[in-house]
Amino acid sequence: MKPLRLLGIGLLVTSAAVGNAQTSPEQNLQSCLSGRYPALCDHSALTAEQLKQVQNAGNRENLKVCMTGRYPALCNHAKLTPDQSASVKEAEKLENLRVCSEGRYPALCNHGMLSPDELGRVRRAEESENLRTCMDGRFSATCNHSLLTPEQAKAMATAEAAASARTTLPAAGRVHGRQSGDCKSGLSIESVEGDGKIIKIDDGSMWEVDDVDTVDTALWMAVDDVVLCNGKIINTDENESAEVTQLSGGAFGGGEASASSRSGYAIEASANDETFVINGELFKAKTYCFNFDKGDRVKFVQGSPLGACVSATLLNLRSGKVCEVWCE
Repeated sequence: MKPLRLLGIGLLVTSAAVGNAQTSPEQNLQSCLSGRYPALCDHSALTAEQLKQVQNAGNRENLKVCMTGRYPALCNHAKLTPDQSASVKEAEKLENLRVCSEGRYPALCNHGMLSPDELGRVRRAEESENLRTCMDGRFSATCNHSLLTPEQAKAMATAEAAASARTTLPAAGRVHGRQSGDCKSGLSIESVEGDGKIIKIDDGSMWEVDDVDTVDTALWMAVDDVVLCNGKIINTDENESAEVTQLSGGAFGGGEASASSRSGYAIEASANDETFVINGELFKAKTYCFNFDKGDRVKFVQGSPLGACVSATLLNLRSGKVCEVWCE
């Protein structure tokens, strides 16, 4: 893991602790009732009735996480009813099969949960994906050479030699942000927001990630090298890619501006009730902005839609709700 990643994680934990210390009773209750972050909830500040509501909210959020099947380690199985436990077990089995069938992450696949027929298909997928990685020529360290036939190993050696020749250009010949056709390379991630839903690139562009790919992009970090190509962000450090939609700026032109302030600005992307892209700018909720959905139009009661502010107050023209956000 890169040193900067460890530093970023440490700063995130520290900032969360500081933010908790400065939370008002109302903000604390709102955070607790979300059920998402029990560690940030000050239970000692709650009444008996509020504690019961928070417990129910925590159970609902836990079930929501469990039912995705994606995060068994984050699921508190002890809080599930027998019926819920059976449903979660089936969801975890299906999600495990989905991950295994891609063949990309053998270490994340629980092969013991697969039937003999499923195991055979998964092994073939892993061999195919491994061959694709090996034949790229750039990822020898992640190539499982034991799965290659002699002919494949010989072809891989040729591919590695070709890749090495491509990357030995003199430093003066390397150009940051080099564009070729529909692709642009020489870029890196500036930030990952909203649990992987929104990615900012150092060329000034901002991208919304397809929901199915956020399980990968949530783990991407600033300074990872990326390539923008044909509606995808390719993370060359992690050897992963994600389907994306451009929101603003950068390599292929900015997203279209929102409507005039008279009719409000559209929420172009929304993640976890706390991260929003509006008018091509990033805003983060001070606590949570519940029911502020993608496509809703908002007015800036305070602050600037250009992001030229410390904080802003948004009025949702659909729901009539108001929420305070930080300007990035």
